[in-house]
Amino acid sequence: MIMKNLLFFLLLTSVSVSAQISGKVVNQENNPIRLTNIWVQDGSDGATTDSLGMFCIQTALAKDTLVFNASGYKILKEVAEKTENIVLEAYEIPQPELVVLPEKFLQHTIGDAHYENMYFQPGNVPYMYGRFFANTDEIKEVQYVDRVIVYTKSAVADATIKIRLMRMNEYGCPSDDLLVEPIIEHVKRGNKKNVIRVLQHNVKLPKDGIFVAVEWLMTENNQFRPANFVKNENLFEDYRYQPDVMNNKVEKTSSFRYMYGEWFPNDQFQPRNPNAPREIVDPAIGLILSN
Repeated sequence: MIMKNLLFFLLLTSVSVSAQISGKVVNQENNPIRLTNIWVQDGSDGATTDSLGMFCIQTALAKDTLVFNASGYKILKEVAEKTENIVLEAYEIPQPELVVLPEKFLQHTIGDAHYENMYFQPGNVPYMYGRFFANTDEIKEVQYVDRVIVYTKSAVADATIKIRLMRMNEYGCPSDDLLVEPIIEHVKRGNKKNVIRVLQHNVKLPKDGIFVAVEWLMTENNQFRPANFVKNENLFEDYRYQPDVMNNKVEKTSSFRYMYGEWFPNDQFQPRNPNAPREIVDPAIGLILSN
């Protein structure tokens, strides 16, 4: 009987034992960079910095590789045991040109984002889900991003997401940010159409097009419900984070997912059930453009 109790105790402790990695993220002027997402490269966990640039990853191991990705800064990968003080290097983002208001104001909506009963939710890790919008002849008269449209479903009262506007690189993937400071948006509970004003940032469409990405934040206000996750065959409990982002069925996807510190084309992901029909989807993100 004593042996059974001892084995049961050891089983419980093996579930709860974990390492913990903490640190601070600053820029080259030693100012904290808030709301920076950090990924454990194996996809098992992550964190978001607070207003002081501090972070803590409960299950990270000393030899894990951490990926630091902040708006307007070069991506940094570092071994977890060396991340007590992380300094990110900013890259140069051309300042937007002064917008001269036209005599006739034009607007055009692209993306056909809409309500649909399909949702994406990344679980307990930071995540980015981005959609590409090509710069075509159809929109040559409306080259400025006026508003971003994102459809969400949230189980918490006041969730927070980050919107990233990015260039396309030579391989067709999301690349450098077009804004130094990220766009932070609050999302209310329930199914919502979020229309986010960005015209004040004077973002002009790059020649090839633009990626618009939703970035999930591991902040306290986004925590929803504890769930079980696995790292190295060890079970641990963590929160799921909100909001969910709606998906829309499309004939051909133009979206990418950021995980494990890299961007992956959305069309390579299969349904969890191998017998389920494969549906091609993009995140329900749209743009309103203006001149």
